[in-house]
Amino acid sequence: MSKMDSVNILGCEAISSLGDLKQTVKLIKNSETGISSKRIDANGEKVKIPYYLLENEVKQNQKDIYAVLKNLLKKIVANMDKNKRKSTALLIGTSLIDWYLVDAINSCAYEYKKTPYLSQKRSIDSYAKQLSSEFGLSDFTMSINTACTSSANALLEAKNLINAGVTDYAVVLGLEIFSPVMSSGFYSMDLISETMPKPFDVDRDGLVLGEAAAGILLGKEKSSWTLEGGFSNCNSQTITSVSSSGDECVEVMRKALEDCSLHVEDITALKAHATGSNSNDEAELNAISKVFDSSLIFTALKPYIGHTIGASGVIEISIMMNAVDEGFIPKTLFCEESIIEDFAPINEHKECKSGTFMCNYFGFGGNNTSLVIKKT
Repeated sequence: MSKMDSVNILGCEAISSLGDLKQTVKLIKNSETGISSKRIDANGEKVKIPYYLLENEVKQNQKDIYAVLKNLLKKIVANMDKNKRKSTALLIGTSLIDWYLVDAINSCAYEYKKTPYLSQKRSIDSYAKQLSSEFGLSDFTMSINTACTSSANALLEAKNLINAGVTDYAVVLGLEIFSPVMSSGFYSMDLISETMPKPFDVDRDGLVLGEAAAGILLGKEKSSWTLEGGFSNCNSQTITSVSSSGDECVEVMRKALEDCSLHVEDITALKAHATGSNSNDEAELNAISKVFDSSLIFTALKPYIGHTIGASGVIEISIMMNAVDEGFIPKTLFCEESIIEDFAPINEHKECKSGTFMCNYFGFGGNNTSLVIKKT
């Protein structure tokens, strides 16, 4: 694949538990985290779990969700004229479900409490269409929900759309807010840490969820950052995860390199998915050790902002780019002893101002994606 197939990253915006993108990177440089806590319903009682929450609460309702997406998109397209906006597709990656679907199931699915139900469906794709109309964007919208790879896959699809001539520009938004269903579900599967995420550490005990909203603008105009390419598949050993060997993830990383006409030695550093859960970390680190040698520089961002699920693709790339623009690759917090001795994430910030970076997203249900970005 020639370099003609890469697309440029023209801008990004984000909010995390640490603040806006500039604040987030500044606090990461100071080794600060945005971890707090949340009470959830679990097994009929309220339990307190660690959580990375946005400063201003975004409730799971139409008004709040639309408002946060609108504010984000407004910043991203602020400098685009009318003609450019008309040729800008909007893609949203999220794991949020339509909450009214849950209401419908509760009202209609169980015979003992079946009642008439009037649908109030308001899906994320509905928001995309309304946002596109409000900001004068293209009629082309798309929503992707593939769990942890949602907005990462949206970035790949946006690149394909631009290269196919369907659109000149594309905005990819990633969104994740507190979901009672998701939090309780992860808790019931013993996937939630009692304290903090410890990616790749021998004493890791689970992930910690986080809220975030982020957006990236892609196009062909000149920029120092490019989305070189990547690869995505859905391949798992069980209904929830890949094999402990990580072979499914090996395939994704190798095919991502092939897609970009790159070799392992061309990768300056790798941003790992690194959730802190037992099975995910084991599979990913085994995969990394099969693709790269022990000289690889790699790191994890979730100890700073949490596991932002569907938003992680966009926000973690945005943080990685802005950190490199500030001259460093963030260190990994809370990993004291790696599960593979010769493959440990960096424990000090690494000076870096440019390079080629692989970003992994190996998620729930075997949804696996590796993207490659580059700064010249």
